[in-house]
Amino acid sequence: MWKLLGELKQRHVFRVGAVYAIAAWIIMQVVDVMFPALGLQSWTTTLVAALLIVGFPVALLMAWALELTPQGIRRTTSAPMIEATTPGTQPDDVDPASVISVAEAADPVDTKKSIAVLPFADMSPAHDNEYFSDGLCEELLNVLTRVPGLRVASRTSCFAFKGKDADIPTVAGRLHVTHVVEGSVRKYGEQIRITAQLIEAATDTHLWSDTWDRSLGDIFVIQDDIARSIVAALALNLNPGDAPDATTRNARAYDHYLKGLSFYHRFGPKSHGFAIEMFGRATALDPGFAKAWAGLAAAHAALAVYYDGGEAALEAADEASGKAVELAPELAETHAARAIYFSARERFDEAARAFERAIALNPGLFEAWYQYARTAVHQGRYRRALELFERAAEVNPDDYQSPLIAAPIYRSLGNEDKAMEAERRGVALAERHLEDYPDNARAYFLATTALWGLGRKEDAYAWSERAIAIDPVDRATRYNIACFYAQVGEIDKAFEYLENAITSRTWAENDPDLEPLRADPRFKALMEQL
Repeated sequence: MWKLLGELKQRHVFRVGAVYAIAAWIIMQVVDVMFPALGLQSWTTTLVAALLIVGFPVALLMAWALELTPQGIRRTTSAPMIEATTPGTQPDDVDPASVISVAEAADPVDTKKSIAVLPFADMSPAHDNEYFSDGLCEELLNVLTRVPGLRVASRTSCFAFKGKDADIPTVAGRLHVTHVVEGSVRKYGEQIRITAQLIEAATDTHLWSDTWDRSLGDIFVIQDDIARSIVAALALNLNPGDAPDATTRNARAYDHYLKGLSFYHRFGPKSHGFAIEMFGRATALDPGFAKAWAGLAAAHAALAVYYDGGEAALEAADEASGKAVELAPELAETHAARAIYFSARERFDEAARAFERAIALNPGLFEAWYQYARTAVHQGRYRRALELFERAAEVNPDDYQSPLIAAPIYRSLGNEDKAMEAERRGVALAERHLEDYPDNARAYFLATTALWGLGRKEDAYAWSERAIAIDPVDRATRYNIACFYAQVGEIDKAFEYLENAITSRTWAENDPDLEPLRADPRFKALMEQL
C-alpha cells in the first residue's frame, strides 16, 4: 500500500486530483449562476455535473500515464532496466530541464580500443613528488575520457596498481583493457624529466615511447604531447574542442592544484580541509584557473554534505562553482561541481540541469552520473536513481558503490531478483577493491547490508566492525552502520549509531535502509533536530 501511495505521489496523481476537484467546484458555481440566467433547462446542469464526475477518473488515469514536458505531453516511459524486471511499473518523471537521455549520452565505444593509465613512478631524488606524478596521470586520464571510441579504465582501478610489480598482461586482464600507459617523473627544482610509453597488452610490445627534459613551465605542453601521441598510435582522433583549456600556465599554481587533488582523493574532513587550502592557493596564484575553482567547489560541497560543514561551506562552494563555470563553460567538470553544490543546497531541479550539461559535454565523466543518481535519491525519485546508478556502473565497471546503493532501492520497489543481483555484483566489486585498498571504510560499510541479504551474516558483522575500527567517529561510517543494524532488526543499536550521524535530512527521509526505524518516535525526534 505504501509503495502504491508513493507511486501515486511521484506521478502527481494526487496533485492532479486536487486541481481537478477545485476546478470542477468552480465550474459548478458558475453553472448554478449562469445557466438559469441564460434560460437553460435544469437537466443541463445535471449533465455538466455528470460529465465532471466521469472526467475525474479519466484525469487521474492521464496523470498516471502521461507527463507534461517543455516539448509537450508525452507518455511516461519506463527505464529499460525496470521495464524488464518489474512489469506494470513506470519510472519517475524525467526532469523537465533534461536536454538529453541516458541512451543519447552514451557514445558507442569500440571495445577494441581501451586503455589504462598506470600511476607514473616518482623518480625524484627525495621521492617527495608523488602527488605530482599522480596528478599528471589523473590529468591524462581526464583528457583521454573525452576521446570518442576509447574506453578508459577509472582512476581508482588504475591507481590500485600503484607501487606494485605487475606485468602488463596481468594488469590489462584485470582492468579489461587492450592497451596500457606507464612511465616515470623525475622532478628536481624547476626541471622535470618525463618518460611515457604505450604498450599493447596482447603482444606486450611498445607502440610508442618518448622522453621529455623540460622546465616545469612546459608540463602542459608535455601533457598535450603525450595525449596526442597515444591517440595517434591508437588511430583515433583528439579534437582540440574536446579538451577545453581550463588549466593554468602558472607552474606554482598547477603544483598546488595537484596537491589539492591528492588530498581530495583521500576523503575525510581533514583531507578535504587540506585540499581546500591547496586549491585556494592555486586560485590565488591564477584566478583564471577553472579546474582549481572546480576542485575547490567540490571539496567545500563534500564538507557540507558529508561532514556538516554548514552554511560557510555551502557559500564557499557556491562562489567557487560559479566562478568555475564562468571561466570554462564548455568543461564538464565545472558543471558537475556546480551541480554538486546545487544538490548540497537541495536545489534539485537546478542540480539536474547542471548534471545534464556535464554529461552532454563528457558522457564518460563517472562523477556526474554517480552524483546525479544520489541527487535523485535525495528527491525520492527511485526509478530515475536506478537508471543513473546503472549508467554510472557502465561508465566505471569497477564501481562498487552504485550497485550497493541501488540494491535496497530495488528491494523497496519489490524487485527482489534485481536487488540480489546488485548485491552480488556490489559485494564482489567491494571485495576486489579491498584487496587493493584494505583500509577503505566505505567499501566495508556499504557492503554490510548486501552481505546480510546474501546470507553471509558473519561476514556482515565482521565488515561492520572493521568499518568502525577504521574510522569510529566518521559520520558517513556511523550512518551506514546504523542502516545495517536497522536492516538486521537491532533497532536500539541502529539509533545508537544514528545519533549525530545524519548530515542530510532529505537522504535520511528517502533512504530505504532506514524504513524499519520510521515508526519509532526516536526517528521523528532525530529528523526534527536537523
